[in-house]
Amino acid sequence: MKRFIRGLAMLVMAVPAVVFAQAKELSTTQIIRIKGSPEAVWEYVGDFGGLAKWFPPAASTRLVLKDRSEVGAIRELIRRNGTKVFEKLTEYDPYNMTLTYTYVDGAVMASDYFATVTVRDAGNGESEVIWSGRFTRLAYWQDPPPPGQDDATLTGFFTGAYKAGLDALKKAVEGTP
Repeated sequence: MKRFIRGLAMLVMAVPAVVFAQAKELSTTQIIRIKGSPEAVWEYVGDFGGLAKWFPPAASTRLVLKDRSEVGAIRELIRRNGTKVFEKLTEYDPYNMTLTYTYVDGAVMASDYFATVTVRDAGNGESEVIWSGRFTRLAYWQDPPPPGQDDATLTGFFTGAYKAGLDALKKAVEGTP
């Protein structure tokens, strides 16, 4: 009987560890140098509602809460594939040329998603733009995860999106096709 009670106690103590397991945080960072002043680059990056002007996967973007780039602003992003997502600006610092946003609703690709874009002076009339994100997969509690939702696929998706976005930003700022 003692053995049974001891086994039951161990089981009861183990269940919360499984139920409240922490999701593995994933991350990616992409960096690019752009021929243009930080102020010129920030004109694009700092316009939270204007992402579609330079980010190829965005068919359209608009602010749906607040009417300018400020903490709490929410943008609606309609992707070229027709899916829609809403993103909230959680940090906005035009002096240091950095902003952070997160998903709030829609066809999200990840859980606990936070992305930061920062523009820095790289000297000689150039800027460095850093786009980094941290996130967890949607079905983090499932192992193995559903097809296409594994860590490598999700990280690859955001790495590719950030790289494509930064390449397009460079073309927009530099005026190259």
